[in-house]
Amino acid sequence: MRRPLQPFSQATALPADVREALEPLGVTTLELAGTRTAPDGTNKLLLRGRDGATIETVIMRYRDRVTVCISSQVGCPVGCAFCATGGMGLRRNLTAAEMTDQVRTAVVVAAEDGRRVSNLVYMGMGEPLLNLQAVLDSIRVLTDPHGLGLSHRAVSVSTIGVPGGMIRLGHAEPQVNLALSLHATDDATRALLVPSRFRHPISELLEAAWEHFSITHRKLLIEYVLLRGVNDSLDDARRLAALLRGHVVTVNLLEWNPVSQRALPGGESFPASFRPSLMASVVAFRETLLASHVEAVVRRSKGAGIQAACGQLAGRAAEWTDGKT
Repeated sequence: MRRPLQPFSQATALPADVREALEPLGVTTLELAGTRTAPDGTNKLLLRGRDGATIETVIMRYRDRVTVCISSQVGCPVGCAFCATGGMGLRRNLTAAEMTDQVRTAVVVAAEDGRRVSNLVYMGMGEPLLNLQAVLDSIRVLTDPHGLGLSHRAVSVSTIGVPGGMIRLGHAEPQVNLALSLHATDDATRALLVPSRFRHPISELLEAAWEHFSITHRKLLIEYVLLRGVNDSLDDARRLAALLRGHVVTVNLLEWNPVSQRALPGGESFPASFRPSLMASVVAFRETLLASHVEAVVRRSKGAGIQAACGQLAGRAAEWTDGKT
């Protein structure tokens, strides 16, 4: 793990007969099929599994850290209206080894310019809490001192809202961060964004979130994609403040990254179009939260120009060409 993707023949700490037995198994479950690089330095990796399934992984470079955003499923069963991955449906779950190998591959790519991976977010393709055991197994490997040795507190798991999974995650990994993708302040608005099969009432989601906090004492991250005329009014901001006031939370306000318009899986209705909120609305929304003593920050998307930002991952191999573009 400390020398990712090196052949077993170079693992001289192992006995020769063990190296010889391991070599035919290969050192990774994923093939790097393509890379793209955005002007801001963000890399998007196209990775192919042994069955030919393709996923995307993103490496985001900041001044003080390098964050890898990994996928937990090939596609996603949830089908959120604003997300490209949901248009794929679910192809299959990823294994713990495939999640681990996404990070191992990213470590090699980041090292090409002397950077070290420090943070990990399960925010790529898929709903992590619907593949929770494999996610937990991968976290255990990636945070093990004999593995990649990542800090538990530098790992975040994002969910659209799976109450039982949120609580189970808290018990299993109490130092890992939970990010709840809320995106609405009332159930009617959330119904426009999240199909009914995986949609829970906001009250139920927050009850699970507060139980997660009682287990972990870790600050809850609320992910909130701002959509013009849908969920970005001052009334929305006031309702969100009322829901969160008095709890240990940070609201991450996210710009919506355009994706192809599509019908939702299952034939559910879908707004004709979405538009990013105007900057004035973003500023006013944040100021309303801050005035209510709810911590809020505006998160700038990285990699939008190469379809690598939040909600844009779709693993469409036909749209890729090998090499950096």
